[in-house]
Amino acid sequence: MGFDHVDVRVRDRAKAKRFFVEQLGMDVIGEGPDHTFLLFGDQVLGLHDAKDGEVLGGLDHIALRVNEWTGLRSRVGRARVVITGEKEREDSRSLFLRGPEGMRIELVWRPDPHSHSCSHTVAPPAPAPEPEE
Repeated sequence: MGFDHVDVRVRDRAKAKRFFVEQLGMDVIGEGPDHTFLLFGDQVLGLHDAKDGEVLGGLDHIALRVNEWTGLRSRVGRARVVITGEKEREDSRSLFLRGPEGMRIELVWRPDPHSHSCSHTVAPPAPAPEPEE
């Protein structure tokens, strides 16, 4: 098990995106109307627009990558952990849990542990124009 991604709430997503891309060298792997996904190695940072009244810079949820999906729901249930949802995607499966102090936790299984696709993909940047002589 290891971190798959961490999502945080931000007031100015464009500013946060510039910081992580320009200052820390992360790559944009997906964007939607209210979120941006950044890749750093094989870890993902999700930037989500904060809604009115939400804590800025606050944690939305943590996603932990699991190596085995078979029997996971049963093991979590036997541990008396509250399961709040389940989602199956083209490239992954997730089980959502309620952690201590209301923390939102996602357990993610991916057939290819090095993949992290996004349904809102970003087109690659246009090539820079050739300098004129």
